[in-house]
Amino acid sequence: MAANLSAFWPSATSMTSGEPQLLSRRAVIVFASLFWAYVALTNIVYAEFMRVEIHEVTGGMVFLPWQQRLMQHALMLPVLVACYITAVHIGWTPARRRVPQQLVLALVFSMLMDWAMQAGEHVLHALFGTYADPFGLYSKGDWAVWISSTLTALLAYGFGLALLTGIATSRRYHEMRLRNSDLRRKWADARLAALRTQLSPHTLFNVLHTIQARIKSEPEVAESLIASLGDLLRGLLQSGERDFVHLREELKFVELYLGLQMGRFTDRLTVRVRNGSDVPAVWVPSLILQPLVENAVVHGLADHSGPVRIDVTWSLLSGGLQLEVVNSVGSGNAPRIGGLGLRNVRERLAVQFDGRARLVSGPRDAATWVATLHLPLLREWHPDAAGAAEQS
Repeated sequence: MAANLSAFWPSATSMTSGEPQLLSRRAVIVFASLFWAYVALTNIVYAEFMRVEIHEVTGGMVFLPWQQRLMQHALMLPVLVACYITAVHIGWTPARRRVPQQLVLALVFSMLMDWAMQAGEHVLHALFGTYADPFGLYSKGDWAVWISSTLTALLAYGFGLALLTGIATSRRYHEMRLRNSDLRRKWADARLAALRTQLSPHTLFNVLHTIQARIKSEPEVAESLIASLGDLLRGLLQSGERDFVHLREELKFVELYLGLQMGRFTDRLTVRVRNGSDVPAVWVPSLILQPLVENAVVHGLADHSGPVRIDVTWSLLSGGLQLEVVNSVGSGNAPRIGGLGLRNVRERLAVQFDGRARLVSGPRDAATWVATLHLPLLREWHPDAAGAAEQS
C-alpha cells in the first residue's frame, strides 16, 4: 500500500522546473478524468433539458443531441490530460514566464472545444451513419458559437486547473511540514548529543596531572584514581548515547566525578551524594547534574583556601522531582547565573521538556550557593516516546 501511494504521490525531492513535482502523471490523469466526467455530465444534462424545453415551445432544434456532446467531451479528454500534465510540469514560477505559458495552454484547449464538437459529429456519422455537416467556412453565427464555446471551456479549464494547483499546493505544504519537523527533530537530537557530552577538558587534564603527580609518592591512590577515571569515561560514553537514565545511574556518575575531585583536593573538599536504597525508580535527562556539580567544584574552590562542602540531594514533590546541588563558596565569589554550564542545562531542559522543567540557581546566603532542578516525574520512559511518561 505504501509503495502504491508513493507511486501515486511522488516525493517532494524530485525537482522539475525549479519546483517540487508533487503530482504524478497517474494522479493528474485520474483527477482530469473525474473532473471532466463531471463537466461532461453537467453540460449534457443542462443542454438536454434546454433542448427539450425549447423544442416543446418553438419546435426548433437549438441544442445538439447529447450523443454529440458526449463524443465532444470524450475527444477532448486526452487534450485536457495533456494540458494538465504540462501545466503541472512547468509550474507557476517564475511567474513572468510561467503564467503566459499557462494561459496559452488554457486558450489552446478552450479554442478546440467547438472543433471537437464538429469532429464528434463526423465520428458519429462514421460509426452510426448519422447526419454530419461538412467542414466549411464559418459564418457570423458560427464564429459567435465558437467564441461562446471557447469562453465557457476556458472557465471550466481554469476551475479544474485551480483545483489541481490547490491539491499540489496542499501536498507541497504537507511535505514541507514533514521535512521541517524531521529537520527540527534531527537538529534537537544533535543539540542534545553535543550538550550531553560537554565535560570540561580542563577537568580531565587536571585529573591526569594529579594522577601523574601521585604515581611515585602514592601509587595506590594513583591506581584508584585511574580506575575511577576509566569508570567516569565509560559512564560518560554510555550516558552520552541515551537521552534519559535512571536517577540512581545519574547519581552514581556524580559520585564518580566528585570522587575524582576529592582525589585532587583531599584536604579541602567534602562531598555527600544522596544515593541510597530509597532512590525512586524515575528517569532524568542523562548527565543533567554533571555541569552543576562541576560548577560547584570550580566556583566553590575559587578565590579562597577554606574547605568546601558539596551536597547533592533529591526530593519527590507533588509537582515532580527536585534535584539540588548545594555548595559552600567564598565570601568574595561573584554569582555565576549566566555561566556556560548553567546555559547548557537550561538549553537541554528547553529542548527535552518544552517549558515543563526549570533550573533555579542563586545564593542561599553569603556562604552557600544552590542550584535546583525542577523536573516532571517520569516513572516510565523509552526512546521512541519520551512524552508518554507516566506522571504522578
